[in-house]
Amino acid sequence: MRRIDIQSLDHPELEPYRTLREHTRHWQGDHVVAEGEKTVRALLASQLDVLSVLLDEHWLGRLREDLENPRFDNTDVYVAQEQLLEGIVGFNMHQNLMAIARVPESAALESMHTEAPGRHVHVALEGIADAENMGMILRNCAAFGVRSLIVGSDSSNPWLRRSVRVSLGNVFGLRIHRCDDLHVTLQECRERFGWKVVGTTPRGGSSVIERDIGAESEHICLLVGSEAYGLSEQAFDLCNALFTIPMSGDVDSINVANATAVALFEATRYE
Repeated sequence: MRRIDIQSLDHPELEPYRTLREHTRHWQGDHVVAEGEKTVRALLASQLDVLSVLLDEHWLGRLREDLENPRFDNTDVYVAQEQLLEGIVGFNMHQNLMAIARVPESAALESMHTEAPGRHVHVALEGIADAENMGMILRNCAAFGVRSLIVGSDSSNPWLRRSVRVSLGNVFGLRIHRCDDLHVTLQECRERFGWKVVGTTPRGGSSVIERDIGAESEHICLLVGSEAYGLSEQAFDLCNALFTIPMSGDVDSINVANATAVALFEATRYE
């Protein structure tokens, strides 16, 4: 690591830390921000290219062993006084510990598939607009061992600061493919790889995925629609089966991230 002591945040290299409130800039940029101990530790343990770390002496002492790893030889470690860092927006979130890494390239579609035996579950997202929902879905995908995640252009960027924070850094370990046309990409996965697409919907689907696609299906892709409208007609046309969570009373739906967790449990319990 390259230690740099600072008394001001005016350094050009520190601009991403100063502009944390400007969500659009970060969405369009090529860097990802990690904040807080759990998320930063997850970043340091990942394969992402860590560009810099911003912290105080307390955190430097706790992370010194990690940062002295040779892979961080070219990482700038900015050390500042607590008072300076407390002026950055979101102090209750970052607690004087932040890091910036380069957003990885979108995973090649071929890398999403594997010929290894057994059940492999993928997730595709259509129109997920809320960054916090995206973060929870990312965390759920990691928890259930999802093979890959396909994110359409109409969904929130999974590398947004809020999504990364809500995912608790689990996004760093996921294989993510960003595509311009989700429907074309899923059709290709069906034709080239033999994936079975299972759409999630509040009504009209089966509560048992295995019943509709068969136990021999090795690759299942759960297709999740937007918070407000669910799946589009084009998305429904791509589905081999539909999954609906049974609910009581007059409740017809639950939060999309929670619904994704239930669907993942159903899809993975037959492995």
